[in-house]
Amino acid sequence: MKELEINYYNRIIDALRRYRGIMAERFLPTEDPVMESVLQWTVERDAKDVRRLLEWLPEARSSRERKALMERVRSLLEELEDAMNKLDELH
Repeated sequence: MKELEINYYNRIIDALRRYRGIMAERFLPTEDPVMESVLQWTVERDAKDVRRLLEWLPEARSSRERKALMERVRSLLEELEDAMNKLDELH
């Protein structure tokens, strides 16, 4: 994977962190604080996992390993997007 693509994914992760900060600044509580907490935890965990996988990517020993890492990154990004959309619906 090219460094440009890794930088792209890192920018996405940074944007997700900023998004989470914005969401924390709302004035009214959600109707389901437990769900909100779970979704926020999911966003944090997935962002950390994506970053870790991207750090491992340049060290992959084969194209098969790189493809497996990228497949996992993509699935985590989908999960992140889904969690963020659900957070939006709570507000």
